[in-house]
Amino acid sequence: MQNRKKRPRGSKINAGMSLVELLIALVLGMTLAAGVTQIYVGSTTTERSQEARLRMQEGGRFGINFLSQEIRMAGYLGCVSSIEGTRANSLLNGPPAHFQPEWGIQGWEAAGTGPGVTNNSTLNVAQVATSTSEWSTGDPNIVMPVFNAVPNSDIVRVWGGAGTAGNVSVIAQGLVPMITVDTNAGIGVNDFLLISDCEQVDIAQACAVVAGTAPATTSIISLTTGCAPGNVNGALITSITDVGAPAEAIRLQGTIFYVGKRGGLAANPPALFRAQLANDGTLAPAEELIEGVESMQILYGVNTNEDARRTADSYLTADAVNQWQNVVSVRITLLMQSIDDGTVPQPQGYSFNGVIYDGASGGSLPADRRVRRIFTTTISLRNRALGV
Repeated sequence: MQNRKKRPRGSKINAGMSLVELLIALVLGMTLAAGVTQIYVGSTTTERSQEARLRMQEGGRFGINFLSQEIRMAGYLGCVSSIEGTRANSLLNGPPAHFQPEWGIQGWEAAGTGPGVTNNSTLNVAQVATSTSEWSTGDPNIVMPVFNAVPNSDIVRVWGGAGTAGNVSVIAQGLVPMITVDTNAGIGVNDFLLISDCEQVDIAQACAVVAGTAPATTSIISLTTGCAPGNVNGALITSITDVGAPAEAIRLQGTIFYVGKRGGLAANPPALFRAQLANDGTLAPAEELIEGVESMQILYGVNTNEDARRTADSYLTADAVNQWQNVVSVRITLLMQSIDDGTVPQPQGYSFNGVIYDGASGGSLPADRRVRRIFTTTISLRNRALGV
């Protein structure tokens, strides 16, 4: 007989888990893991969406405020409210054709982007030169500088005095006209400047600036031919000055706003750019202001009946404005988009410039999963709308 080892009384057999129990545990574990993952993904998506919306809101508000401040002061010349037509006397010697501060504000309408016209969002839009037929304006005398910009977005340029105006105590005519200006005007070498006695306006370039001695708080500015474009030799300054009624001098600044791409690369997100007046009258290198600006659409309030109240009788696109001196207000609308794709689970519809883009009401549903928001404001031109 074989000897069998007896188990101790009260002991249990450790048989382990059955296959059914193992499968149940596996399913429960996977369900729990899937739930946790879903919660994590959902919270991450929500967080990304909220962050994108906050960044978009911040950018849109900043853009509207910045443009409002710049455009509101279009045509500001110090004691003269605005230049109209040929009232300005230019001393400059052959500036670029697009050097046109006499209009105060200039705009160009992008083709096919008027109110109510469908213009679907597209990905990776490449910049094109402004010398193409993409942009147009209603006045054939308006000249736009050549640079690259994103199509389907309007362009605007504003001119006016920058900084603080300084008193002009001396105006010396001659082969080399010179003026003596308070240093608080901050006029430097090669700056363009506006000289005005509140009746006339002269446009010149400060080719040489030296510190005055009597008084020491002044600068002597020579309007010579020695800079680019420089001044006409012996040009006459029409403004006059005296102790009781001094003239003013202020720096002239021109700024153009448009939608472009960082580095000119089509794959980069669109952004609002500005390019300012360079010391030779051309455009200085552009600066990126706000990322995520997909489109900028502009309407101009025109005082068509030219009444004394100077109120806007109609709002027109730039290609319908043929007398820019009658523009008294500007209505700007920015279409903002989130920088990163995949911000929302599925494509989001939106309404912009009188068209609904939802795939059913006229415009196509966007091909991306970005969020979009519209920002708009109407800006009254201070130097046009006060009856002066």
